Amino acid sequence: MLKRVFRSIFCYGVWYCGLALITVHLSGYAQTNFSGSRVPGVSSDLEKFLGGKAPAIPTGEVLFEGVVDPDDYILGPGDKLNIVFWQPTFIEYPVVVNGEGDVVVPMIGVSNVGNLTLAEARTKLESAVTSAMRFGRITVSLVQPRKFRVHVTGLVENPGTFVVDATTRVADVIEQAGGLKRERTFARGDTTSRRIGSERRIEILRPDGQREGHADLRLFQQAGITRANPRLQGGQTIHVPYAADANLHIGVFGAVHQSGLFEFAEGDRVAEALALAGDLTSQADSSQIDVVSVGGQRISVDLRGTARNAALNRTLSPGDRIYVTGFPDTSRSGSVVIRGEVPRPGGYPVISGVTTLRDVLQEAGGLLPTAAANSARLIRRVDKDLIEPEVGRVVMAGMMRLAKPAYDFDPQLASELTRWDYGTVVLDLSETSSSAIGADDIRLQDGDILEVPRTPLGVRVLGAVNHAGEVAWAADGNLNYYLRQVGGVNKMGWKNRALLVKARNGSQLRYQSSLTIDPGDVIFIPPKKDVTTWEFIKDFVAVTAQVATIALIIQNVGK
Repeated sequence: MLKRVFRSIFCYGVWYCGLALITVHLSGYAQTNFSGSRVPGVSSDLEKFLGGKAPAIPTGEVLFEGVVDPDDYILGPGDKLNIVFWQPTFIEYPVVVNGEGDVVVPMIGVSNVGNLTLAEARTKLESAVTSAMRFGRITVSLVQPRKFRVHVTGLVENPGTFVVDATTRVADVIEQAGGLKRERTFARGDTTSRRIGSERRIEILRPDGQREGHADLRLFQQAGITRANPRLQGGQTIHVPYAADANLHIGVFGAVHQSGLFEFAEGDRVAEALALAGDLTSQADSSQIDVVSVGGQRISVDLRGTARNAALNRTLSPGDRIYVTGFPDTSRSGSVVIRGEVPRPGGYPVISGVTTLRDVLQEAGGLLPTAAANSARLIRRVDKDLIEPEVGRVVMAGMMRLAKPAYDFDPQLASELTRWDYGTVVLDLSETSSSAIGADDIRLQDGDILEVPRTPLGVRVLGAVNHAGEVAWAADGNLNYYLRQVGGVNKMGWKNRALLVKARNGSQLRYQSSLTIDPGDVIFIPPKKDVTTWEFIKDFVAVTAQVATIALIIQNVGK
């Protein structure tokens, strides 16, 4: 018994002495070399300790978007990890997750880390080292994310398969695919386009085709919510469906930064709707937010205090509308600019929605005698990129609803109108004006610009004329006068169908002699309906045959 005790003490003593010698021998390595390079005289000891040759640290471009969150990053085949042994001695040991999700680590063996988060893999490997080596201590870090293939299908410009890394998000790969698909139309020299791919209902499919989640690029871009733009996993398919129809929208209106209709996405709540609208303005009354359903049911929610979470988590349905009331704001000031024929042109402070055009004109000294009062232009800043596609959509939708256009020239006129600049209104500020809208009726907004020219605006003559363009306005000018200025109607023109578009209210009127043509108006001469020679002959033969038939019937009756 005593011999057995001495033998055990001797064996443990030899093991600890050997371990101490290795530790002392490698102390310089631990203090001077953390890069993984090999040190003469040390390599053989490391190889003996680890049972093999220590591989080189992998190098390459690392495409991190920021500090990796260990609880968020999911490991998979191809991820390169660095395992640092701190006890019983120091060494860096790089490993690569293989195709089955395993890593092979000396003194531990095979450990499966596939589909685990980086934090879970750390815990698992640390536990395995502790079990294999009583005094072992390691750290595990991600050196380089893996690369894999994903598929992008549906309404993108260039669908296909793309190689990405594990930090790539849905928005990144859609950009690689050329972005969301747009439908382009060409009419009379202009190309217009509208997005037809959905921004909010992008599907993420597993390799077996099952739906795994969805991405919402509009919510991500508008509110910066990263969960709406998830990271990709190997083998996934990103499918972009058609944008939702008009009946699958939700609306947010009132005291928010960006009122309007938004495409509905599964799981939408009041929180997402307000985020899409840019959140509440400083003047919003958060105590009463009205949610109105398609059936007309109105429910008020309170975003204050303890009721806030329940209100934000309220789910929405397609067609729901949110109305945010606001407190009146008479303290917020803005500015407008007056240019042209006034005694004191320049910038003037206003209260948006309160100060009238008459107030600012009086501060500017009124109009000079040289002013063309009937041609003043009020320019209000608008988001042209948002308005143009919507105007085009409304025009096309209206044309599609008609079984037959009101006139054969509707498409040409619509094309001409798309050339107009939005946000400009022509005003008649003369004292003798009979205009329905006067300077007292116009309430200014921050950023408005009023231009008072010295000469009246011209009249544009467009369509089937010899020299389309702008003609100087004449007080007594009628249709014939302006047509003479542009060389008359060409052989395809249909003068009797002339259309007058009023610059002051946008009205489109069939021209009559009783109508006055004002500065800024547009005269449009449509083309006649095209008739080919064959159609003319065919119609002539049909009419001749009909006349001959009638004559034959009359002759037979006469007999």
